[in-house]
Amino acid sequence: MPPDSQRVVGVAVKAAAVGLCGLLVSISPVTTTSAVATTPSAPPLYGVTVDNVGNMQAVLASERALPERPMTRVYFNVTEPASYYTSPVSRLHAVSGVMGELLDSSDATRITTSAFQSRVESYLSDLGSSVDIWEIGNEVNGDWTGPYATGAEKIDEAYNDVEAAGADSALTLYANEFAPNNCGDGTAELTPVQFSEQYVPAVVRDGLTYVFESYYPTQCHNTYPTSAQVSAEMQRLHSLLSQLLARLRRGRPTPAREDQDAGQSREGHVVGLQPRPRTPVLRRRLLLVVRAGRRL
Repeated sequence: MPPDSQRVVGVAVKAAAVGLCGLLVSISPVTTTSAVATTPSAPPLYGVTVDNVGNMQAVLASERALPERPMTRVYFNVTEPASYYTSPVSRLHAVSGVMGELLDSSDATRITTSAFQSRVESYLSDLGSSVDIWEIGNEVNGDWTGPYATGAEKIDEAYNDVEAAGADSALTLYANEFAPNNCGDGTAELTPVQFSEQYVPAVVRDGLTYVFESYYPTQCHNTYPTSAQVSAEMQRLHSLLSQLLARLRRGRPTPAREDQDAGQSREGHVVGLQPRPRTPVLRRRLLLVVRAGRRL
């Protein structure tokens, strides 16, 4: 996430179940249409993000209280070894699917490519049985993440390791295409399509299981994209990520505050697509989450 944005967290909530419901986003997949036979639509995913595993008892209680089994995205601190997360993630996997964020965009410049490769291999070895989806890159086109060529090397290394392990992979792009001048960041910061064209190898684009876009209105002049704008962006990504069919959904991607009425929701949009099964037929899910986070 951008360094000056609010991280979505799933800890330190007074009413644990309400706190996690505040992070809930619904991802309703739809069956891909193509000339080849399609598989039945997968059940919806309900996602939360946890960036601190120090209070797992509250997190586990919260997730057990949710009406659907969630997919929990866990931020892996760049300074922590995989062993730090072994027990918490194993406990979490008993009540939730797990998506492991190998490197947050705010940490991208804090680790070299070779060190990142070693990190990926260690995490796959220690946590492979408890992680369902590996996020191999986070907001990789953001201009705070360092040189794009270095980021591309990390994406390639992580994808190859995850693919070799037979696991599902995800790549998150930073949505800056919904306002002029790339949300004011300038043309030096590439859009998701530009970055994918120039820095994501074709083998990675074709092999990814999930592709995400995260969007922060506060980083884009408080602009909220219309469904038509989102649809146009999906069409542009379609040329790079084949067999996509998108549907717009609404969710609440930020946590509830103690002083905020639980009935109030913050605006968010989610685009869900059918994930790619592990067959020669390429299908994948693309997700756009509009994060209504505040500046710190």
